[in-house]
Amino acid sequence: MDAVFIECFSALKEPRVERTRKHLLLDILALSICGVLSGAEGWEEIEDFAIEHESWFRTFLELPHGIPSHDTISRVFSALDPKGLQSCCLNWLKRISQLIAEDIIAVDGKALRGSRRVNECKKALHIINAWSCANRICLGQLKVEDKSNEIPAVPELLKLLYIKGAIITLDAMGAQEDTVKQIREAEADYVITLKGNQGELHETVKDSFSLHDNGSDVLKVYRADADVVADHGRIEERFIEVMSTEKLKKLIDPRWIDLKSIARITYTRIEPTGELIIDKRYLISSLAADSPVRILHAARTHWQVENSLHWSLDVTFNEDDCRIRDENAAVNFSWMRKFALGLLKNESSFKASIRRKQRKVCTNIDYLAKVIGQI
Repeated sequence: MDAVFIECFSALKEPRVERTRKHLLLDILALSICGVLSGAEGWEEIEDFAIEHESWFRTFLELPHGIPSHDTISRVFSALDPKGLQSCCLNWLKRISQLIAEDIIAVDGKALRGSRRVNECKKALHIINAWSCANRICLGQLKVEDKSNEIPAVPELLKLLYIKGAIITLDAMGAQEDTVKQIREAEADYVITLKGNQGELHETVKDSFSLHDNGSDVLKVYRADADVVADHGRIEERFIEVMSTEKLKKLIDPRWIDLKSIARITYTRIEPTGELIIDKRYLISSLAADSPVRILHAARTHWQVENSLHWSLDVTFNEDDCRIRDENAAVNFSWMRKFALGLLKNESSFKASIRRKQRKVCTNIDYLAKVIGQI
């Protein structure tokens, strides 16, 4: 087995007692990573893929008792520490990939709908994800009990990340004084959507732009336009207006650390029917007001977490159809999908969709070796 893989994953705590172990933990992890890369959607499919390619796996894995059963793989992932698994995977990815410095880290939540247990009156698990927009990989995840608990979960997730120098983007749930304080103390910037959950600040921002709309020149406005987008029969135009908070200090709670600018993005969309739709969204940021292009770029790039991560998990990895009920196993398998997505996105020799790359991994063992750097 590759020395780098051993070095990175040996730090992962073995969850099983010694007398019950027949299969090596590193063997199980390697088989599982390869199985998920091939499109496996559960423990049985991981076992099937491993059996199909057992002779190849034996060239670098020990497999003292052959291929572990799907029940064994399931039990191991039910017991593994999710944070430890994430840390080892990311350390390995950094060693085998050429990653660049983080610029924008988008933080957003997603439900694992298949984990819902109606008979036990348990809701679907909700996971907060941190997405690297520069490297197109998931930097970390954290399980929360439900959507409402994203507020305390976001700071906990940020503690696990190195965010110095990056811009953290969050939706309205992340608009919390403690969150922005933590981001600034980590020497990062923030661009956060603002809605009615922060009533007083939201009204101050809306009123400030209303004054501008009514002809007031008390607050200087910096504007930047985005490209006009024509897609799916719709034409969409967006532009941003940014104001400094220098003259609004008496109206803004000082607990909003380094809140230097407020912004409004106006979306104008013409539907295929000819209907004109205008939507306005408000933002707060630690970036200077004279950087409207940078703020608009961060706000637009935030949607990568939806388009590149959440969409891929739902459509390509069929995450919502996964019926893994054990919470710890569901969280760990969710991470394995994101880790596999990062490996596939960073493999550039085959220019194709993630689904086609999965198919090639499944049928071409040489391509699998290239994706994983030969474990």
